Amino acid sequence: MAYLEIKNLKKSFGDTQVLHGIDFSMEKGEVVAVIGASGGGKTTFLRCINFLEMANEGTIEIEDGFKFDAKNTYKPKDIRSMRLKMGLVFQSFNLFPQYTALQNVYIPLQLRSKEGIKAQYPFFSRLGKKYREEVKKALTENKKRAEDLLADVGLSDKMGNYPCQLSGGQQQRVAIARALAQNPAVLCFDEPTSALDPELTGEVLRVISELKEQGRTMLVVTHEMEFARKVSDRVLFFADGVIEEEGAPEQIFTSPKSPKTAAFLKLN
Repeated sequence: MAYLEIKNLKKSFGDTQVLHGIDFSMEKGEVVAVIGASGGGKTTFLRCINFLEMANEGTIEIEDGFKFDAKNTYKPKDIRSMRLKMGLVFQSFNLFPQYTALQNVYIPLQLRSKEGIKAQYPFFSRLGKKYREEVKKALTENKKRAEDLLADVGLSDKMGNYPCQLSGGQQQRVAIARALAQNPAVLCFDEPTSALDPELTGEVLRVISELKEQGRTMLVVTHEMEFARKVSDRVLFFADGVIEEEGAPEQIFTSPKSPKTAAFLKLN
C-alpha cells in the first residue's frame, strides 16, 4: 500500500454533503498541493484526515499499521492519539498568546510526556520523588527539542518572544515548529500564507521548501499557484467535494483536462 491511503472519505454537515467519496494516496516524502475555489471541500478534507472533524464514511490508513474506519466508534483519548499522526498548521496560527515561542512548542510535548509517564508508571504518586524526576527529565528533553525546531525554522533569536512580539510570518513558523514537534507521519497545511502579506509569505514558503528537501511528507492546501507549481510533486484540484483532477504540476498548470480546472486557473 501507499504511505498514506484514503478510501471513500465522505463528510456531511446535516443535509449538506461536503465530501462525496474521496479516494487519495501519497508516498512517503511526497509533497501534494491542494488547490480549488472556496467551498470545494479542501479544508473539510484536511480537518477529516486530522480528526478535527469525523468522517461519516471511509477509511484512512498509514503504512505503519495505523487505520481509521468511520464505521467504528472512537473514545476521546483515541481521537487525541490519532491526531498525533497528522500534524496541522492552521492559516490563523492558533498560538497561545500567554506563552513564549519556546513554550508554545514544548508545552504540548510536555503534556503528552506526562500522560505517557502516568500510563507507564500508573502507581507513581504525582507528588512522589520518582514522578518529579521523570517529569523533570522529560521537560529538559522537550525544551531541547523545541529549541532545535525553532532554530530549524530560523527563530533562534525569538524563543523568548510572545506571539504579539512576532510578525505574522514568525508566528506561522512557530506554528510549523509546534506541528513538527510531534513528528507526524504527514504534515498538513491549511492555507498557511493566507493571513500574510507578500514579504512574510516568502518566509513561510521557504521553510516549507526546506522541509521538502528534508524528505517530509506534506499535504498543502494553498492559493499560491506558483508555489504549488514549483514545490509540489503532485497537484489535486478540488471542486464540489470531489477531486476533480490530479496530476503533475506541469500537466495541471499547462494542459488541464477538466474544464473546471481550466476555468479556475484562468482566474488565478
